Amino acid sequence: MRFQLTAVALACGTLLAACGGSGGGGGGGGAGGMAQSVSFPFPGGETVAVPPTIATITLKATASSGGPITYVSNTPATCSVSGATLSLLKAGECSVNANQAGGDGYAAATQRQLFVIPKRPAAIFFRNPGPQPLDAQPLQLVAESSVAGSPPVFTTSTPAVCAVSGTALQKLADGLCTVTASMDGGDIYESVKVVKTLPIGNALSPEIKFLSGYKNTTTTSEDGKVDPRGGSSETDWWCKGWCDVSVAADGSSITNTYTYKNQPYTDGRWWRVWSEIDVYAPHVTQISNSKDTQEGVRIDAQAALKFNFSQNQEWFATGDNQVEVDLILGHFNRKKNNDECNVHLRATFKPSSPAPANYSLKLRDFTVGESCELTGLNPWFELQDYSVVAVRFASPVGNFKVPSPTAPPPNYPTTITLTGPITFQ
Repeated sequence: MRFQLTAVALACGTLLAACGGSGGGGGGGGAGGMAQSVSFPFPGGETVAVPPTIATITLKATASSGGPITYVSNTPATCSVSGATLSLLKAGECSVNANQAGGDGYAAATQRQLFVIPKRPAAIFFRNPGPQPLDAQPLQLVAESSVAGSPPVFTTSTPAVCAVSGTALQKLADGLCTVTASMDGGDIYESVKVVKTLPIGNALSPEIKFLSGYKNTTTTSEDGKVDPRGGSSETDWWCKGWCDVSVAADGSSITNTYTYKNQPYTDGRWWRVWSEIDVYAPHVTQISNSKDTQEGVRIDAQAALKFNFSQNQEWFATGDNQVEVDLILGHFNRKKNNDECNVHLRATFKPSSPAPANYSLKLRDFTVGESCELTGLNPWFELQDYSVVAVRFASPVGNFKVPSPTAPPPNYPTTITLTGPITFQ
């Protein structure tokens, strides 16, 4: 990894008389002998090491005269030199001269390199404890730092709503309490902070709009992907011409129907039909097949997923009309059989009517629906640590019992309709 030279470095490259070199090749000698040049390759790119270890770089300058090179650090508090070994003592600007003393008919020459030693990355793990009642019971805040011996420090920017002393949070009034967990990285690590918003008392968490509508059958109004699908065990779980998807003229709703067009089995064989719609977060069109997906929406203190849902009368009449809702997270893992997998959190609800209705599913009620062979997953921690990339609405058991009264038989439709915005709050 290369780092951009600072303004000081650029000045050094221009004003050789002031800085003693050009930051690379050149550096011809003055009076008293034949001019020579010093080539000093860029030595930057390493981060500072974790004490007591000291990161080192071997300097490799050469002179056109073939004479020996000596090195001097101009910033010994940041980087020191011993022979041709440069020791990175702390993060900051490091300036090193490569000198050739001259002699044997050559004038002395000097070349300088100026570069930045970056700090080591750091992280804070601070999960939102969620909405809190307005009472006198202090809330113990919990956060961890990736740097041993450097616990996060808590502060609040909303002193009228809450107060923080150490790790104890006092709830003072209804409202949104903003808490920051921060860590000063010093000379070695990046300084980091994580901000969480806790609703206190009657306050609601800020609303996150996942989508507001649909441009067409493949794209939301926020340019997220839409993926409607369906199938049956008889059609290898694919549509094969039995799916139909449409969007309302005003873009307010999307409908996906899978219609089973054979006579149902009556000999006891196991089989199923299904219909589903995956809707993606704003501007997300795919999920990484090799690593965690960072894009998507991040849950803070939001407590529920809210949406409007309806299903067709035939599916509703079967009694097996429950709906699975999956939150597809950015958390990736490759299974032992090499299958690509993202963790799913799942909740199930059963509509009390086929008509359009508003639903609210508590996020704390979601359980792990797909673990991707990972163990010990905590659903709330997963929501705090990874983005929600997509939301899936699916029929675990579709309609193969009640035929359509208006279409030529055999005809068994399973229809999912989503209307209006999908939000987290």
